[in-house]
Amino acid sequence: MADWLPERLPEDIDAERSFLATCCAPGAAFVASEAVFMLAEEDFVHPAHRAVFRALKTLIEAQVEVNSLTLKDALDQDDSLNKVGGYPGLVELLAGEDVERPQVLAEVIRRKAKLRRLVHLGAQLVRQAAEEDEAPEVLVDQTAQSLFHLAQGDAKAKGLLAIQAVADDTMERLSDRMEGRLSPGVRVGFQRFDELTQGFQPGNLIVLAARPGIGKTALALNWILRAAQDRGGRPGHCGAFFSLEMSHEEVFMRLLAAQSNTNMKDLQSGRASGRMEHVLRARDELVQMPLFICDRASITVPQIQNMIVKQGSQSNRKVEFVIIDYLQLLSSPEGSRGAKQNEAVRIGEISRGLKLMAKDFGIPVVVLSQLNREVEHRTGGRPQLSDLRDSGAIEQDADMVAFIHRKMMPSASEEPDPSAELIVAKHRNGPTAIIQLHFQGEFALYRELVRETTV
Repeated sequence: MADWLPERLPEDIDAERSFLATCCAPGAAFVASEAVFMLAEEDFVHPAHRAVFRALKTLIEAQVEVNSLTLKDALDQDDSLNKVGGYPGLVELLAGEDVERPQVLAEVIRRKAKLRRLVHLGAQLVRQAAEEDEAPEVLVDQTAQSLFHLAQGDAKAKGLLAIQAVADDTMERLSDRMEGRLSPGVRVGFQRFDELTQGFQPGNLIVLAARPGIGKTALALNWILRAAQDRGGRPGHCGAFFSLEMSHEEVFMRLLAAQSNTNMKDLQSGRASGRMEHVLRARDELVQMPLFICDRASITVPQIQNMIVKQGSQSNRKVEFVIIDYLQLLSSPEGSRGAKQNEAVRIGEISRGLKLMAKDFGIPVVVLSQLNREVEHRTGGRPQLSDLRDSGAIEQDADMVAFIHRKMMPSASEEPDPSAELIVAKHRNGPTAIIQLHFQGEFALYRELVRETTV
């Protein structure tokens, strides 16, 4: 690895020493406790500085007075005193110049550390590309993921915020919403459902579950289609649909059928010539919408994150809304804990990853899920939270869980019952409800009915 690195990496040894001298000075406990938690041990270059920082942080966390003797004891217990040059070396290090605000030095140290990580990341990419052991697409995905985590580092390091700062930010966003400058959430064009949810909220994980063949993909596509449409002069939300089961052509065909009110079987068989004017108009409307489709059959949560980051860097429209069809088909990264465990553990790890993705990107993420077969044997067949397939972690991670319930599929001689229920069984930020829907399967289209009951 060293062969791929420059002679000198970004560093500031003087800033490291001055930071430690300042935080360890008598009477510096208050400013030190704030500044120390801005940094991590690996942000320091010099081994002695790393050791002293680790001891300093240990003392602050234990609320022990910091001085040369308590530091010496902490270093002794860590078998690190020799890295500092013994007690004389520690005293000499602490004699460095101190400053009034160590936070300024912490910012310098953190900036240098981030630059070093970028250098290492670039060197690793150069080496891996030269060795040709991995496909270029894999290297691009890995590098994009590493850059994303590096970019998110400062946000994740955020600590306590004063209530004044929180109030100012919240009231500004509230004012923007009230005056129409900011959408309160991603609305999906179902009036009562949107009233219930106030739109899917940023950072939320929404689970839509049903048995196979009930129409959960159709409803999900209806949601993303209507969310992407302009309404009242307000531009639609930029959505990304990840289809792990259908090809992108099949996804587009469903969107086209729903948008043009054309029988999907007629479209697929080429018998829709009488509707071509409507189909072409719908096509023109669809291509103007901020929609993206991915039909990779084997994909992981980190790869989805990479695609979202890449799309934001390549376009002036960032992805604001993600739908994944469906949870049980998502793959676990090679070498991850979930890849080596049973299916329940694997799905639990994936659902947690999706929740973190929603929170990190500040967007709602909708994931479709299957239900256990036991629901078919229950009287009435109405699903409940315990029917979520493979893991209770799905319910735990989700901010909202909704089920589609329809009567059992009729025999070939019977007409299908178009009535359906959208059961909001969990809603962390609001009430639950049962919303009546009408399913037009030939158009892959759901519509709301007027009747609604509470759970």
